[in-house]
Amino acid sequence: MYKVFYNDRVVFFIDNVLNYIEQDDNKIHYFNNKKQLRKALNIFIKDEQLKSLYIVHKDIDLVFSKFSSLYELIEASGGLVKNGDQKILVIFRRGKWDLPKGKLKKNELPEISAIREVEEECGIQDLEIKKLVEITYHTYEISDKDILKRTYWYEMIHKGNQNPTPQIEEEITEAKWVKSDQMFEITNNTFLSIIDVFKKTNLI
Repeated sequence: MYKVFYNDRVVFFIDNVLNYIEQDDNKIHYFNNKKQLRKALNIFIKDEQLKSLYIVHKDIDLVFSKFSSLYELIEASGGLVKNGDQKILVIFRRGKWDLPKGKLKKNELPEISAIREVEEECGIQDLEIKKLVEITYHTYEISDKDILKRTYWYEMIHKGNQNPTPQIEEEITEAKWVKSDQMFEITNNTFLSIIDVFKKTNLI
């Protein structure tokens, strides 16, 4: 299954209608061709009462490839970082709690990018990647271009005891370590994609 976030709404790509959750605030589309897919997406985007769109086809890799071709793909990488006290590194940017992340440079590997972005955005070094925990997708528009961002999320450990320093030029106004029992403050004001990362690492 693929999942793409449109702000606080979601498009799911499923291979079996049995995986469809029927509710009044979602819609189902059986993939036939790219033109009809675009039409279904436009209806979903315009109708803000719809919280979910389920796109069904036996070959979801094929359909997701068709879907992706409707957008300009940008790749990014980020980290869920824990320190020796098992606290989590979070940042506050543009009114939302988030995890440090950023775009891949040309020919840069996602894991290298993830470490670089954490270092740049939080001033934290002595990082070690444990594993890739999730790949998320979300859409946005910039300069009249429809963007699909694919973000690789890595669980990391910080082997030092540095206090984070927010990268102000990236509109980060706060960076801090939080305890697991303080996660409600973060989850109440963050993105659905970040919630997914937290769930994959059993934080919530």
